[in-house]
Amino acid sequence: MKLDTPRRLQLVFIATLVVASGALQCRNPRNNRVSANRHNRLDTSIRSSLTNTEHGIEDNVQVFLRFSPLIGGPPIPLHVEVILAEGDTDKHKDAESKGTIYIRKTNNLASMAVLNTYPQLHRLDFLPENPTDHSTVVRLASLQSVPGKLRHRYVTASSDAKQDGKGITVLLPVGSIPCQKKSGATSSNVISTALDFTNERRDNVYDDLRIFLGKNCLSFALDLLLELNNVHGIQRVDSWNKIDFGE
Repeated sequence: MKLDTPRRLQLVFIATLVVASGALQCRNPRNNRVSANRHNRLDTSIRSSLTNTEHGIEDNVQVFLRFSPLIGGPPIPLHVEVILAEGDTDKHKDAESKGTIYIRKTNNLASMAVLNTYPQLHRLDFLPENPTDHSTVVRLASLQSVPGKLRHRYVTASSDAKQDGKGITVLLPVGSIPCQKKSGATSSNVISTALDFTNERRDNVYDDLRIFLGKNCLSFALDLLLELNNVHGIQRVDSWNKIDFGE
């Protein structure tokens, strides 16, 4: 039976969500084990100055998956990145967002209003080294590998909302990582873990990208989430019970 494009897209997206959810459920968080180098290697320019309560509790680091169109590809959400959001935010809106899937008709990051409530965002993903090159598209379409690169982008509330391109985007809340000042991980430790994981695999594990049967954006996102879950423990969203459509 031949499926039309919208139906194929729906099946691809549903399958991706199932894989992402299943991979997270298969691991239990271990005790917090953060090495000294992970405490110190985070650049001071991206350290947060969060407000602590009298109990030493910081704002949690919120974890999202963002699905967006491939660079140079069709306007459908096939690329995935991990977004770590930190900083003071509206607690009520934060609680509301945890069970909500956000879908937008634009690839503009600012269209996801829930992300605008966080003063600092860290975006991490794996993509082709030359995504707009015609040979890259041809090789990927023929299931061959292409040189890949790991990317980290740091976005502040004062940054201009840059349009990445046209197409549908989906924001999926994964959960949160609790942060404490007096004991356990701080938000800087969490971000440092993510950056260390990325940097340590930049030139060996994630050097080539392949759509199937190899490393790709989804496998990187899941590997990073599992690392954060193992080191710090992600308090996962129990269920997605609401869909927020927008322009």
